[in-house]
Amino acid sequence: MNEQFNRNPFKFLIFTCTLFSYITGFSQINREVFHEDFEKALPNIQAIWTPTSYYSIDSGFSGNGLLFNSNNSITNFTSSATISLTNLIGRTIAISASMKGENLTGGGTPGMVIQLVATPSSGGLKYCRIPLKTGTFPWEQVGRTFKIDDDIVSLSLNIGIYNATGKFWVDDLHIQVISEPMPPARDPSIAINKTHQGMYRGVNVAATSDNPANTISKSSLDELSYDWKANTIRVMIGGEKYYPDGLLLSNFDAILQEELLRMDELVVWCTANGLKMNVGLAGLSDGLFSSQAAQTRLINAWKLIAERYKMNNTVWAYDLANEPVVSKQFPYNYTYPIDNSILRWPELAEVLVNAIRVIDPVKAIIIESLNYGITLDDIKPIDASVPNIIYSVHMYLPRQLTHQFGPEIPAFSYPGTIDNVYYDKAKLKELLAPLKAYQDKYRVPIYIGEFSCIRWAPNNSAFNYIRDCIEIFEEYNWDYDYYSFRTWNGWSVEHSTGYYDNVFPTTKTDRELLLRSYFQQNLAQVQFSENKIPTSICYPNPAKNDIFIITEMFDFNIGSIDVFDVLDRLKTQKKFYQKETVKIDVSTFAKGIYFYKVKNENNKSIVIGKFIKQ
Repeated sequence: MNEQFNRNPFKFLIFTCTLFSYITGFSQINREVFHEDFEKALPNIQAIWTPTSYYSIDSGFSGNGLLFNSNNSITNFTSSATISLTNLIGRTIAISASMKGENLTGGGTPGMVIQLVATPSSGGLKYCRIPLKTGTFPWEQVGRTFKIDDDIVSLSLNIGIYNATGKFWVDDLHIQVISEPMPPARDPSIAINKTHQGMYRGVNVAATSDNPANTISKSSLDELSYDWKANTIRVMIGGEKYYPDGLLLSNFDAILQEELLRMDELVVWCTANGLKMNVGLAGLSDGLFSSQAAQTRLINAWKLIAERYKMNNTVWAYDLANEPVVSKQFPYNYTYPIDNSILRWPELAEVLVNAIRVIDPVKAIIIESLNYGITLDDIKPIDASVPNIIYSVHMYLPRQLTHQFGPEIPAFSYPGTIDNVYYDKAKLKELLAPLKAYQDKYRVPIYIGEFSCIRWAPNNSAFNYIRDCIEIFEEYNWDYDYYSFRTWNGWSVEHSTGYYDNVFPTTKTDRELLLRSYFQQNLAQVQFSENKIPTSICYPNPAKNDIFIITEMFDFNIGSIDVFDVLDRLKTQKKFYQKETVKIDVSTFAKGIYFYKVKNENNKSIVIGKFIKQ
């Protein structure tokens, strides 16, 4: 048992009761809406599923099931059942089924079908489709969730084969309620408390990575603060190194301790240079919906983290879980019967908040959207009496633009048309409108934890996209962290726009200048006599053989200049004993980015900058 609770059993009792209430309360709302196992007499099945000529009764996953057999790829062999809307409006439901396939080919749109079809009072139909496979595969369980919006007037369940050939079996169709309607709006006069003054504008960095080149260095963090003028970083404990097993790892506790030691190092660095840290869990939070044991492990991890950093002012926020996805198979693979001991994200987030608040009553807690979404429609806001709760999304839409990876030559531009939709700043605002509405309805702060666009998107699209995103975030007063700083260079604003190249232009890119221009609005992290220091004290930049560092403007005579590579390895050091222009030989350095640090005789850093070795 956690030492904190050993010292205070009353707190442990409160937490245990809270967790129990969520588990039992969650179980009570799992009301059955519809269940079909096809064990009834054929006339009773046919009374529900129409048309009746498209299927036959056959062996199912358990007992009987329906078989759809098509040898004509243009045939629509689908049947539907009406689903009652009684007590469903505003609620979220889960649909699950068992399915099997044999020689399924084609697919069309949507191909083999298990889907809910909702009819709104106006506008087009709304679909909740379970992704299905082609080929031959044994019985497996699949599922999805679907929110019944206020404008839905009828609902049906549609199964079968559409525009495909082969055999398709279905059994054990089940629908149940998994969440109640969202609470009413809060008083619009309530101020939106961001937990801090002004704006947090910064970047994502990697504390640890399988690729050492992607791991942030002290000199890069110092440069980010002193030179770029960012005032925050978002950094994850763990990261991609532990994806996708995370919470399921047998040595999770040992790994967490190791990663926390690395995080402690970053906290020391940022305490010195003034950067504020949003510390979260990624990689090590994967698998959070796999079992009750995994969720308990996540809760215990956050109690440990909160105990560690509760008195540290450099850490400004706890980010509960990076991009929580409710199963390894996306979207959520709900299967019947749903394990009610596993909390859904809104309930789990609230349990995590309560556990942290027992230890740290003040520090901001960040709750991210579910399944990469840019809306929070299924995230019940934490009770307003709990202070400093922030809600977060990651903005990468449209992903056809921002994620143009792989062997295909990038084809989509911004502004531009993708899948018959024109994307520009107005369209981005439209995509983000539900998020803004959530903020206005519940009077909560919004934080964009990640946003980016692949740098080689055609026609300078990355710059255009990043600019429009930032302008929207600034207009809405949303804090943001760009993804990412000196990790994989596909996201780099310092590299060129060349396709998979590794080129640093001789001058700063327009993307870098864009970020810097907004970071310059941040409050200075460390004060020194900037009016006495020229824009650049290092020349030439880029350099081939030598660089020259000007020291004449400093108020000290004796000092040193350290030069580091991007992995924070000291390459050379040059001491000076009078105010002069110091020459440093870099002819043997490999091509790339390097950092210099000017220190006084007391070994205190005065200026940090970078140069490019050609």
